[in-house]
Amino acid sequence: MWTLAGQGCWRRSALAAWATRAARRGLPGPRPAPTRGTAAESKTPDRSYSSADRKEKIDMSRFPVENTRNFSIIAHVDHGKSTLADRLLELTGAIDKTKNNKQVLDKLQVERERGITVKAQTASLFYDYEGKQYLLNLIDTPGHVDFSYEVSRSLSACQGVLLVVDANEGIQAQTVANFFLAFEAQLSVIPVINKIDLKNADPERVEKQIEKVFDIPSDECIKISAKLGTNVESVLQAVIKRIPPPKVHRKNPLRALVFDSTFDQYRGVIANVALFDGVVSKGDKIVSAHTQKTYEVNEVGVLNPNEQPTHKLYAGQVGYLIAGMKDVTEAQIGDTLYLHKQPVEPLPGFKSAKPMVFAGMYPIDQSEYNNLKSAIEKLTLNDSSVTVHRDSSLALGAGWRLGFLGLLHMEVFNQRLEQEYNASVILTTPTVPYKAVLSSAKLIKEYREKEITIINPAQFPDKSKVTEYLEPIVLGTIITPDEYTGKIMMLCQARRAVQKNMMYIDQNRIMLKYLFPLNEIVVDFYDSLKSLSSGYASFDYEDAGYQTAELVKMDILLNGNIVEELVTVVHKDKAYSAGKAICERLKDSLPRQLFEIAIQAALGSKIIARETVKAYRKNVLAKCAELL
Repeated sequence: MWTLAGQGCWRRSALAAWATRAARRGLPGPRPAPTRGTAAESKTPDRSYSSADRKEKIDMSRFPVENTRNFSIIAHVDHGKSTLADRLLELTGAIDKTKNNKQVLDKLQVERERGITVKAQTASLFYDYEGKQYLLNLIDTPGHVDFSYEVSRSLSACQGVLLVVDANEGIQAQTVANFFLAFEAQLSVIPVINKIDLKNADPERVEKQIEKVFDIPSDECIKISAKLGTNVESVLQAVIKRIPPPKVHRKNPLRALVFDSTFDQYRGVIANVALFDGVVSKGDKIVSAHTQKTYEVNEVGVLNPNEQPTHKLYAGQVGYLIAGMKDVTEAQIGDTLYLHKQPVEPLPGFKSAKPMVFAGMYPIDQSEYNNLKSAIEKLTLNDSSVTVHRDSSLALGAGWRLGFLGLLHMEVFNQRLEQEYNASVILTTPTVPYKAVLSSAKLIKEYREKEITIINPAQFPDKSKVTEYLEPIVLGTIITPDEYTGKIMMLCQARRAVQKNMMYIDQNRIMLKYLFPLNEIVVDFYDSLKSLSSGYASFDYEDAGYQTAELVKMDILLNGNIVEELVTVVHKDKAYSAGKAICERLKDSLPRQLFEIAIQAALGSKIIARETVKAYRKNVLAKCAELL
């Protein structure tokens, strides 16, 4: 990958490229569909269909609505969601019980390499309890703040959640954020305290935290060890007892919500659907409420966790549907599907994700433009929170301006492009979206609105054209041991943050709430916070609108010529330090030439910082050395 950033342009070495390809060849291939023998052979209680049943299509009518439960697992990063999902899959017989079952639902290569969940994954579990067979539809969700859109989409197909909390770490920032997502969706919440097998685990302290912060009685908490499988069975029983069945009507016309989708080059779009009304089966003609196009259903089924075709899908169930959609633009996440000639009221869908970070993306070679365009379209089908706008640059040619939910989201998207589509790209420095209120009627008429949004710093309007600039702000939540509070407060003040709240969640942990300018936290705030707190503090943020700010456009000049790709927008008070830092980094990054290179940072016509890359000089002593 090449990355063009404020500090210069780096190229990946041939050795690194060779190592990447070698590592990619050495990675294990797709996991084969697991098979099960008898209960005695697998040493797993016989709670699922036999392998003979699995070869045949499952009859989903055997699961009435009252025996169906739809739930998600939500938690902070690394609190054990995927490990718990593995144990639930083993317990219900969906996969064989082996030592190799580690993050089975994390199917992407980037998830395996980074050890984090990026995509929400669905699995249908069959479980016998008190003489009845239940269908439990599980959705494992990401834990990082950058993928909260995945969580909110997954919750739309659920009636309850398992809120997993680490018995050692306790409540963290993303735990709070995910709880309130579930609370706002009016879902049943089952608190699960995980990792009770750890040496420093303190489940009683975590129980008190949950009771104080979330107002959930401590006796409702389930203490487990997902790694060892301790008390995991009680989690499944709690799902059946505490989470209500979906409120649906199977006799009504079909209404299905598309909550996720992937693209298969042979079968087209595979849509993950939650049925709110009716029944769908192979051969049915369905219509998309978004495009009004009609399709014939080629296959329906459930994920167990691999694709398992079924005869039909009924209201209240979650599964997949293939209907010959060959164009990636045809499967919109949040779309409603209904039967041909039986139109229904479309479901509300999803609130579109609001990008927090923008970056330019360009092909290394312009001849690769169409291939990269196709790759981005297919990947945005699977990750609908990315926004795409066409863009062009004098130096880099035609490309796109992409909007992401955060810096990690941007890195993962770029990594998936490289791994899944073999596309190498140039990425520009990440920026945040600013707004400007125009001053004259002529400009308002030209832009067709009084308040314009700027996602490319090169298009930042001059101060003479606007009455005020607005910058995005976020409400940040920091949870930390109280011994680091002073250092963290100083860090927040240095980032122009305003304190809003401070609360002790137990005797030695504190929750701080601050209003931050987004551009102050988007690049390196998280790293600084972890460094100051020895890794113990956690951070989460949510959008809080815009505020007035004194912003300036800073140009970077090389030998008097403005480099459009290095233009940046900064706060007036930080312009000098930011300009000096960029000039120093460029000086270290740019190779020396036979001529002198002047690197300058400028606000309008005023130069505020300068560094010089000295020219190569003739070595007058070279011949003397030869004579000696």
